[in-house]
Amino acid sequence: MAEGTKREVIRVTLLGDQSVGKTTIRSVFLKLDFEENTLSTVGTNKSETKFTLKDGKEIKLFLYDTAGEERFRSLSIKTVKNCQGIVLVYDITNRLTFEHLVGWLNEIKDESDKVSMILFGNKCDLESERKVTKQEAEKFAKQNKIPYIETSAKTSSNINEGFSILANDAYERFGSALGVKLKKKGKKKGKSC
Repeated sequence: MAEGTKREVIRVTLLGDQSVGKTTIRSVFLKLDFEENTLSTVGTNKSETKFTLKDGKEIKLFLYDTAGEERFRSLSIKTVKNCQGIVLVYDITNRLTFEHLVGWLNEIKDESDKVSMILFGNKCDLESERKVTKQEAEKFAKQNKIPYIETSAKTSSNINEGFSILANDAYERFGSALGVKLKKKGKKKGKSC
C-alpha cells in the first residue's frame, strides 16, 4: 500500500463481566467454531476482519476481546480510549452481570464520551433460566440511549445483526476520522497525533 494511503478501520471493544460470553461472541462473529467451555480472557485479545456496511462499503473491524475479571478491569477499560464502538455484554441468566452494567457505563464515560455502543443480552437460548426480563433490559438501554439486542453465541442468534447496528452507527458518526495512515516500511516515521 502506498505511503499515506488510508484504510478505514473501526475499533470495537467487547466489555462486560467475566463469563458473559464475550470471547464466544467474537468467535461466532469471526465464523470460528463455537466452544461451550472457553478459558477466561487474560488482558486483551485483538482480532480483525473485513466487514461490509449497509451502503456496500467495505471496512476493517478490529475487535478487542477484554477480560471481565475485576483484576483486569482497568486494562479492559483503557481500550475504550482508542475505539469507536463498544459491545457491552451481560448474561440474561445472571442478574449480577446486568446490575454491573451501571459501573461499566460509568467507567466508559470516564474514558470517552464519544463512542458508539450497543448492549447485548447474551445467552437468550437459555430462556428457561432467564433472570433479567427483556423489558427491564430494554428500559435500561432506552434510559442510557443504547440500542439493545438479545443474542445467543451458542445459536449465533443476532450476533451479526448486533455488530452491523454498531458498525454502521460508528461509521455514520465518525466517517472521515476512521482512516489509519499506513506507511511503507523503511521510511522514517513522521510525527503522529
